[in-house]
Amino acid sequence: MGVFLGETVLEKVEEIGKKLDDLRDFLEDVFLTAEESTLLKETDDIVENKRFSELKPLNEV
Repeated sequence: MGVFLGETVLEKVEEIGKKLDDLRDFLEDVFLTAEESTLLKETDDIVENKRFSELKPLNEV
């Protein structure tokens, strides 16, 4: 039963993650400028791929 419960929780977490991604994409389209959206996508890619050395402080962007 523990494996089944774990799989169900993992599926729900993944489902919530997808919904949050969809919501973020919607909010980007509505509220962010094109430049802000590009910066956010680049930052997401860097964080997702754990290339933290590529991150810069905002005042240097």
